[in-house]
Amino acid sequence: MAHLGSPPRGTLSVVKPTIQSVVAGIALTCLAGCYSGTRATRGVNASWHGRSRAAIEARWGKATVAEVPGGATLTWTRVSHHVELPSVSGDLRIGAGSFDARLAATPGRVWNTATDVVATVDAAGRIVEVAGPSVWLGKGPPRDVNLRWGALFGVHAGMGALEDASRPWPSLGLYIGGMLGPRLGLVGNYAFVNGRGTDGNAMGHAWSVAVQYWPQPRLWLRAGPAMVVALDPGLVDAQLLPGVATGASLALVRGRVFVLDLRLDTIVAPGSAFGSLGVGVNVN
Repeated sequence: MAHLGSPPRGTLSVVKPTIQSVVAGIALTCLAGCYSGTRATRGVNASWHGRSRAAIEARWGKATVAEVPGGATLTWTRVSHHVELPSVSGDLRIGAGSFDARLAATPGRVWNTATDVVATVDAAGRIVEVAGPSVWLGKGPPRDVNLRWGALFGVHAGMGALEDASRPWPSLGLYIGGMLGPRLGLVGNYAFVNGRGTDGNAMGHAWSVAVQYWPQPRLWLRAGPAMVVALDPGLVDAQLLPGVATGASLALVRGRVFVLDLRLDTIVAPGSAFGSLGVGVNVN
């Protein structure tokens, strides 16, 4: 008899190093090619070309306006405060018949720096250029633009079932990763699915590496290879299997980086299939 959440002897020795390798691989990939910083800033700035002055001010807030020939500039400024604490350093030297001591003090200081993002609009009020670190200032693209950047994280809870234990039972899942492009991400995903059948509870665990793609701003699709641990009803006969994990999410509430979604996860392996449907929270 296998205990709750306990794969057979020898399974953990395979699973743990594999999970660590997967997480390290995803982290290295995202650090090397994550769509963020300068790359994401270029995408956000370009997404405003041709939009109206009213639209960008509705999204970013009121700007400081300066009239220029043929149009105007709109400027958003972020002021950063910096503090340097006072410091004291000393030097003491003692030799034969000599003694030398020095003490130096450096006063602290406080200063501010300003960073600007500037949009240039033509005489008709249409944006012709946006320049400056918009992402760093927390400024995003128009709401209808399918673009995201940086880290990805999500967790969901809901009801799950297995093919041999089809009565829904509480289940959960989570993922973490990063964006490789404005609509494509790479994530490591974990699914923990329970179901109840006539012979008792069954359980499925799946660890996967997957690509996550947004065909529309409120919809993502995910698929990738998985490592599966499946336990039959009664929590017996645990098996370690290769498989495929897929998922889909529909955003119910979408902010600039926060999403509340309806999410479906499915996992298929030789002789085993399970999945869950639930509500999740995401940062992407």
